[in-house]
Amino acid sequence: MAGTPGYTPTLMRRETRNIPQLVRNQLVRQGETYRKAGAELRQRAPDYLVTLARGSSDNAATYLKYLVEMATGTAVASAGPSLASVYQRRLKLGGAACFAISQSGQSPDLVTYQTMAGRAGALNLALVNTIPSPLAGGADIVLPVGSGEEKAVAATKSFACSLTAIAAIVAEWADDRALLSGLADLPDCLERALDCDWSALDDTLDDTLGEGRSVFAIGRGPAFAIAQETALKFKETCQLHAESYSSAEVLHGPIQLAASGLTALVYLGRDETRAGTCDAIVRMAEAGIDVHVADPANATPVVVPRVSYLPCVPAPAPWLDPICQIVSFYVFAEKRAATLGLDPDAPPLLRKVTETV
Repeated sequence: MAGTPGYTPTLMRRETRNIPQLVRNQLVRQGETYRKAGAELRQRAPDYLVTLARGSSDNAATYLKYLVEMATGTAVASAGPSLASVYQRRLKLGGAACFAISQSGQSPDLVTYQTMAGRAGALNLALVNTIPSPLAGGADIVLPVGSGEEKAVAATKSFACSLTAIAAIVAEWADDRALLSGLADLPDCLERALDCDWSALDDTLDDTLGEGRSVFAIGRGPAFAIAQETALKFKETCQLHAESYSSAEVLHGPIQLAASGLTALVYLGRDETRAGTCDAIVRMAEAGIDVHVADPANATPVVVPRVSYLPCVPAPAPWLDPICQIVSFYVFAEKRAATLGLDPDAPPLLRKVTETV
């Protein structure tokens, strides 16, 4: 779309293309803060974590869950904010850490839960892009996202920078030198990820989507977080119904929808999930789903009809692959919205800051 007469770059496009430099800046300016937080978590060794977030931030919390559980063996559960704000219950959180993630840090239900968690004895951490904010003010440990003001309604740079912050904190907590080293080299990979051409997916959507049809976004492990984010962004920016599933869960019922005509975008990993996800790709294709695979290994592990591959940039460490993959998707989603005549910066029913109680 850029370079087309009459085309005006959207805020979403500008903010997406700023991600590599923002990550460079973030890791320099906030790196010590993340290291101290990781060291504090290593020293305290919480019994478990609860994550507190909504929207894209909740998708980032899924990434946190997988990294923390795999790297440290500490169980992570997603909190239901309404338990504190609506039901006014007090949970037994002594010995836990409550990890809140928010772009604005303003939603009253998150703040209410955070307050309850602190009174119950939990260590409160807040990964927040807006400081000062109520959520940052109530935290024992404040973790700036550092992505700068985000103007587009669809969060892109704040999401990507939340993932890099999470990776940095977990790397220090687990003393994972390979992950820390990989983060240092990640911005160059993100630069290349901006240039991946996913127009083949655009062509498939044009050919197969009709009234009542949908898209599956598929991932497993850390990649499930960006499958969730993909489904959300399809809805926000393209007004397209999309649902996210793990590559295991999609076989437990959702695959039955294949008869109605579906497209699937699969985020393949370079970890232990790879073989199982490849099996799911075969099953979906055989059921009649058009499957597009973003594989950071740039291989063709499944060669069957209806399966095609999108260009993908490998990250310096496999757990960082989802960050490169989602950046490539953001570029695609912005272009797709423009093709449909939609403004991804201003979805008519959404606001930049959503405050729930």
